[in-house]
Amino acid sequence: MSEQFDFGVRVGMVIMCVASAASALAVGGLLLYIAYSAVTLRRNALRRWSTDTHIHYYFLNMMISHLILSIGELLNIKWIVEAMLYPSTVCTVQGFLLQVGNVGVGLSTMAVAVHVLQVLVLQWTPPPKFALPVLAIIWLVILLLVVVPPIVVQHNIYGSSGYWCFVDGSIMTQVGLVYIWLWVSGVVNTISYLLLALVITRLVLVDGHRFRWRRKQDRGIIPYEVDTTAESVRAIQMLSYPILYTVQVLPQSVARFSQFSGHDVPFAATAFTSTLFASCGLFNVILYAFTRPRLMPGRPSHAPQSVRVATPRVAHSRFPQGYTVEDDNSATETGPVQVP
Repeated sequence: MSEQFDFGVRVGMVIMCVASAASALAVGGLLLYIAYSAVTLRRNALRRWSTDTHIHYYFLNMMISHLILSIGELLNIKWIVEAMLYPSTVCTVQGFLLQVGNVGVGLSTMAVAVHVLQVLVLQWTPPPKFALPVLAIIWLVILLLVVVPPIVVQHNIYGSSGYWCFVDGSIMTQVGLVYIWLWVSGVVNTISYLLLALVITRLVLVDGHRFRWRRKQDRGIIPYEVDTTAESVRAIQMLSYPILYTVQVLPQSVARFSQFSGHDVPFAATAFTSTLFASCGLFNVILYAFTRPRLMPGRPSHAPQSVRVATPRVAHSRFPQGYTVEDDNSATETGPVQVP
């Protein structure tokens, strides 16, 4: 049984729970809206949630994972009330939920990044139903991470991690079952969206299947105009998601690295980084509201306005043609991708 939590620790954990509750309410509200939109609104309504693109599947999966993570974090209420942490059914459930939520958020975010990259840069657009096998792989990985380790070690893998319950055991166990997936996701997100930004700004040109930096002689080439693309505009907005994810994961990762290295990490640092990460669901919903503002049904629609983007003749266009942009930044598709 753990030592009694002092007043300062309990206050810090209360702040973490408030952040988790805000995330749970925001994500739960968004999921309820999506369910209402998908079931109640007319099939061709402008604001009806659809699964016409991969992004919708991945975004929905990311929100569900955020909700699971927030529920797991809210179980800290038990340890706050009792002022101590000890092995129990609640402890096991909390460790399970935190593992599933963490890995689910990381892999779903990475799926969004890779999909936007392959469509806008590599110009490869598989059918929307292709997202289902990807989601199946994500949940298969989660299932293996949850089921296989207890069978191998033949005991419960969830226990005390200091102030809440998480994957118990060695440093390598925690890294292999949780943290490696967060870090890989952060690295892939950063690489994908950095490359996307370079291509959109024409600092990097895609010539066939090769990438190359734009040279001085490329500046003199007469550009031609292509109907792009709501998607390139929306992709730039989507840069905010991996940036936000990295900003919230990085401090917690630094604290964990310090702890793994044998350094004594103050509880104030642990509380701050954990509160920041617990707010991830809330910040993603706020970001969604700004990048996809047409949430509430009933607002009259306006005529779409075209966006014209100049691309150099020297490289093939890497962006789907035939998109228009509405004045609220929502895309009207005649091409294959829509970003939520």
